[in-house]
Amino acid sequence: MKDSAAIKRENKGRIYRLLTGGTPCTKQQIALETGLSVASCNTYLNEMERAGQVLGEKQKLHEVGRNAVVYRLNEDYECFLCLSFALIQGIKSITTQVLSPTGRLLDRQVQRFDTLDAAAILGQAGAAFGRFPHISQILAGTPSIAEHGVIRHSDIPELEQVPLKALLEQQFGRPVHLANDMHYKVYGYCRQNRLEDQIVTLVNYPAGVLPGTATVHKGMLLTGKNLFAGMVGFLDYGMTLDQQLQKLRRPEAQPLIIQASIALISILNPHRLLFTGDLLRAEDLDRIGAACRRCIPAEYMPDLVFLPSTDDCYRWGMYWTAIDRKEKNP
Repeated sequence: MKDSAAIKRENKGRIYRLLTGGTPCTKQQIALETGLSVASCNTYLNEMERAGQVLGEKQKLHEVGRNAVVYRLNEDYECFLCLSFALIQGIKSITTQVLSPTGRLLDRQVQRFDTLDAAAILGQAGAAFGRFPHISQILAGTPSIAEHGVIRHSDIPELEQVPLKALLEQQFGRPVHLANDMHYKVYGYCRQNRLEDQIVTLVNYPAGVLPGTATVHKGMLLTGKNLFAGMVGFLDYGMTLDQQLQKLRRPEAQPLIIQASIALISILNPHRLLFTGDLLRAEDLDRIGAACRRCIPAEYMPDLVFLPSTDDCYRWGMYWTAIDRKEKNP
């Protein structure tokens, strides 16, 4: 049974989530949308306003009658730092993005590095804190396995076995969420497209790097025991990992992509199978679909969708993860 403190956190979280939409709301509107009583909303909003988290402003909502107080999130109260790093076509880079509580992009910086180690990441994060000292959370995405805060099986050798979550928390004193980049991307896609009732799998095939996938099952991200669910690069393709890497270029990669797609459709039975990565083109999906249908009955085939870029999905996945975490502890 939840205690009163837990109930208060949950109810404040519901109000917070509603206000992330960016539309100012009256107490009556908030009560209607959240299912809370007007009296409860009054109590919670007063507490949140005193803390500086929300702002209340008097507005005349109708031509006649008294002014009403509408509430919105105070975007100067906090913001979220999104850190991501990548190795793409031999180029190592770190991207820092700062988002407001309503998802507005406040700042974006991309920096290339010859050596991309923990010191480089901490340095970029520190620069962001210099510009935005009111950062309240750090969301970090890695193109590798993020096993309990530690980077494993990284394509960037200098980050292998780095306990990045702990290092960031020690340096900046903020809560940190470290996850595989694919997890953020598919979660962002589903949240932005409101696919709460669907099973969606994202497949990524970058050149020269082991492919990965991620799946959201009706709103829930499938991460697995070791947080690497979807590493189709670990499938048995009848060759060594080095041989597989040599084939991860166009057009040699297509048989591997088809084999992985058949496995994913057979095991996960998704509504949508999303494809991205520079080894793929939109026109490839017809051939991939035809090959899959030789093994899988047509009525069980998912919709195949090509995403030329997942940058927006990545950013929104980090944002919604921050909001989910904030809702639990507003």
